[in-house]
Amino acid sequence: MSTMHTFGRDLKWNPHIHMLLTEGASGTKTVWKKISHFPFNMLRKLWQATLLNLLHQRLGDSFYRLKYSLFKTYSDGFYVYTKPNIGSNSSEAIKYIIRYTGRPAMAQSRILDYDGQFVTFYYNRHEDNQHVTEKIHDFEFIKRLIIHIPDEQFKMIRYYGLYTKKYIHSSKLYLLDSLEKKHFKKKHSHWRARLLLAFGIDPLCCSCEHTMKLVDIFHSGKTLILIISHLTYIVVLSKQFSILWRFDYEYT
Repeated sequence: MSTMHTFGRDLKWNPHIHMLLTEGASGTKTVWKKISHFPFNMLRKLWQATLLNLLHQRLGDSFYRLKYSLFKTYSDGFYVYTKPNIGSNSSEAIKYIIRYTGRPAMAQSRILDYDGQFVTFYYNRHEDNQHVTEKIHDFEFIKRLIIHIPDEQFKMIRYYGLYTKKYIHSSKLYLLDSLEKKHFKKKHSHWRARLLLAFGIDPLCCSCEHTMKLVDIFHSGKTLILIISHLTYIVVLSKQFSILWRFDYEYT
C-alpha cells in the first residue's frame, strides 16, 4: 500500500512515496512465505529499477539516454529510508498509517504568526532534525500550499499485491486469521438471515436492487462495526445499524 506526498517539511516541492510492506509474500503458486528481513541495498536498487523501467515504458525510447545516465550517476540506487516493523500493536499501527494517508501539507499548529502580510511558521529540518523558523510573504505561503493540491480524480493512495481488491489467493489468505477472529466472524455471520426472519427486510438489499456485500466485521469491547460495500460507496455501520462513516467513489 503506497501513499504519495509532494511536499517536504518546508512546503517546497519534494515528491516521495510512503509504502507499507507485509512481512511476507504471496506468489502465483505459493500462498504465503514469511520474509522477516528486507536488505536495504536491494530496496534502493529495486526501487530505482522499477521506477525507471516504468517511466521508460510510459515515455518511450526518448527516455533511454536519461535512464542510462541516472543508473550510472546513482549506482547505489535511489534514496530509500526504511523503518523497522511497527510491531503487533494494531492500534499503534492504525495511527501510524492514518497519519501518512490523511496528512495535509502543513498542520495549522505549525503557523506561529500572521501579521496581515507575512506568515511565520516552523518545521524540523529532515537532514539534522534542527528546529527552523521561516517567515515568508502570504502569497508565497499560499503558493507553496496550492501546488500540493492533486488534480481531480488523481489517486494519491494505491494498493498492490495482497492489498488489491481481487487477488489470486485472497480466499486462502483469509484462513490466516486468528482462531479468535474466525470464531467471532462465525458467531455473527447469520445476522442478515436473523433480520430477514424477524422483520422481513434484507439489510443488504439496496433500493437500486443491487445486493451489497459484507466486507468485514470488527469488534472492540462493546462496539460492533460492520463494513458494507456497494457499487459506488462503502458504509461503516454500528451494531445498531446507524451510519458511522460513508465513502463515495467511482469506478474508472
